Amino acid sequence: MATTNRPPSGLTVIRRFYFYVVAFVSIVAGLVAFDNLLEALDDVWLGRRALYDVGGGAFTREVLAASGGVLVVAVPIFLLHWYFIQKRQDDPDERHSALRKLFLYLTSGVLVGFILFRAYALLEGIAALAFGQPVTASDIWPSGWLHNLLMLVAAFALEMNFRRIIRADGDYGRETESAGIWRRVYFVVAGLVGLGMILFGAAGIIETAWRTATSQVGGGQLGAAVNWWWHESLANGVALLLIGAVLARVNWQRWHALTAVNTHEARSALRRFYLYVAVTAAAVATLAPAAILLREALLLAFGSGAADPADLVRKLATPVAYTPVGAALWIWHWRFLQREAAEYGESEEGTVVRRLYYYVVAAVGLALLWFGAVDIVGALLDALSGGIWVEPLATGLSLLAVGAPVWALHWRAVQRVATAADISATAERASLVRRAYLYGVALVGALLILFYLARVVYRVLLFVLGDPAAGVLSAQTIDEIARALISAVLWGVHILAIRADGRMGETAPAPQADVSAERANLAARIARLERELNEARQALQRLEAGPDDEKRPEAEPPPATGD
Repeated sequence: MATTNRPPSGLTVIRRFYFYVVAFVSIVAGLVAFDNLLEALDDVWLGRRALYDVGGGAFTREVLAASGGVLVVAVPIFLLHWYFIQKRQDDPDERHSALRKLFLYLTSGVLVGFILFRAYALLEGIAALAFGQPVTASDIWPSGWLHNLLMLVAAFALEMNFRRIIRADGDYGRETESAGIWRRVYFVVAGLVGLGMILFGAAGIIETAWRTATSQVGGGQLGAAVNWWWHESLANGVALLLIGAVLARVNWQRWHALTAVNTHEARSALRRFYLYVAVTAAAVATLAPAAILLREALLLAFGSGAADPADLVRKLATPVAYTPVGAALWIWHWRFLQREAAEYGESEEGTVVRRLYYYVVAAVGLALLWFGAVDIVGALLDALSGGIWVEPLATGLSLLAVGAPVWALHWRAVQRVATAADISATAERASLVRRAYLYGVALVGALLILFYLARVVYRVLLFVLGDPAAGVLSAQTIDEIARALISAVLWGVHILAIRADGRMGETAPAPQADVSAERANLAARIARLERELNEARQALQRLEAGPDDEKRPEAEPPPATGD
């Protein structure tokens, strides 16, 4: 890829900004106008004509004139500016500029949004009819279907055209600096949207099946309510699942294909960010409903569950639906993340992303652990005083059952890295993320200890000063002492970690004799360096072959310079 590598001048940046902004605004305005125009024409010709007959057709004329006017103006403006943009395509700096990539991926994202929305509406209607919903029950047949289909075809054709332009620029997968960031941001957003659609779609299908299968619970009271809604609910889940699966699969294949020939892509911070966010989202979708299920089970065990079986069925429908879907997504993404990290290693930016994940999740788990322990202590005190204790105890146990393992697993993982006998341990102990976590937890713990012990001492002083109603031995005082002790334990654990980090210092400790582990690390590093060397040689051969060689579709992309 032949580029001058010279920074663009101020006038060049302003010119690019003008052309790409006008081109983006005009194409989006044209798409929206075309969409509205199709909807109006389809409804007038095939559908809800009565909506447009009000006022002697004035509303029809207004909609057609407004949409048509925007379309007639927006299309020539876009074509004119796009023509001048493409005239400079022979300039490598222009073709590989970050503003051009931002425009291309933003426009592609808007088009994908139109595709997803219209494909969802079309598939949901088809699925509802397939599940037995009568045609007369749909208010979008046939005009809505035709509108969705035509808009879907138009948006798909434009998206394929912009996809061709992206590849024709010759630097797809090997963009430099900000240009590469925009492509990765596009992959991240598309992947997370697809993952969310899969999660909600699959969970919606399971929840609908659960409610339908248990509709006779409680003497058939639920059965009459599900006869009319399950068609639409199941159709919604199927449409979301199918569209999300296609989006996630296509996006993943495109991104994974780049990592297969570019080790820098596999180690980039945004790719690791995507994987860690996917893991976190799937974990939340698993653990939150699992905690609800555990709480309901504990309430039943304590004899305080829902008296009405139908009410219990309704409460369990959502957590039963989300737990298995979230667990499947969690396991898949976590295994792939671990395999990719072992194969390609971590970049400096990827290491920061990993630390953020582990310490943020550890902090969340610690908070759940604290609240769970506090609820348990409060419930036990309420039980001794004859108060309401069953629901607080069930809530506390469920929070503790989720928070304690989450904190312990992530805390042990970061401690293994921080206490290892290598250079990475020194970097871990000196990292800003670790210090923010340790000192942040220590600060919160100290403030909690101060607050609760101050209230205890306040009651003691009232008693010493002769106040008979000081309540030194009251349940509230015992609860505050317990809260302070729980906070002190967690505070102490992290203070000890801070002291240990200080004793080990910022210099690497003497390495232990572990020849096999060192040999494995060196072999993996040599393999990565050999792959990078082969990629650099291929890039050099393409440069020596001349600028025309970069347009060959079979050329493998050399490594990017990172995010």
